[in-house]
Amino acid sequence: MLPAKTSAAAALLGGVLWILHALLGGGSGPLTSTLHFVGLACLLVAAALFGSTLVKSDATAMRVLVALASALLALSLIEAFRLSDTPWYDGFWGIVAALIGGLALLRGRGRPSGRPAAGAHAR
Repeated sequence: MLPAKTSAAAALLGGVLWILHALLGGGSGPLTSTLHFVGLACLLVAAALFGSTLVKSDATAMRVLVALASALLALSLIEAFRLSDTPWYDGFWGIVAALIGGLALLRGRGRPSGRPAAGAHAR
């Protein structure tokens, strides 16, 4: 599967897990903690995979560096404004991630893979 599609699927899954975490009221129970941790891991993987697609060169080290920077940027944006005892904060970010991931999956669904949709080489 292409990194862009994998990134979109991971963002959708992470978002849905965080929405479930918020619907269950947050907290530190075993189920809610697992939902939060797995959702966070999915969102970080999605950010890292998306970041790696931003580099067009074949330099693997540059792709890895940009992937790590993208994941850390996503983590810092999520954690920067976190308040204590707010389960809907994660739910908000879950809705954002699920919308972005779902729209990215739907956007790429109608296009045949490996062929550009427009441009000089689309014939």
